[in-house]
Amino acid sequence: MGLRNILIVVLLSLVVLAWSYQPYMDMINGMREEYLQSAVYTALSEAKIKGDFTSSDLENIQNTVAQTLGYPASEVSVSGTTVLALYGSPMSLTITIPSQISLFSGGSSNAVMLTATETVDSEALVG
Repeated sequence: MGLRNILIVVLLSLVVLAWSYQPYMDMINGMREEYLQSAVYTALSEAKIKGDFTSSDLENIQNTVAQTLGYPASEVSVSGTTVLALYGSPMSLTITIPSQISLFSGGSSNAVMLTATETVDSEALVG
């Protein structure tokens, strides 16, 4: 088998590997998004009773998401309502993490930000 044939086999193997890996990458990103939605829902369910998120609350959410998904905390972005929202006023929470679209692509064309955001009405009666 010549060098040319070996090179062709290696290149075809990489294409097959990338093609077969893509469904797993899609599934991983889907599960990450589901986790983010769950984290947002849970955090808002707890925070809507008191009417806001403290900076400590947002930091705890950031650290929990980072630890659970294996990211450095600096790569997890968390923003939420930090001003007291009284009963019926909207409050929100957004969590964003970076991810990749495919295994072998590099650079900005392969980067995607996974985001979960939700808005609910506050249930806080008094500040």
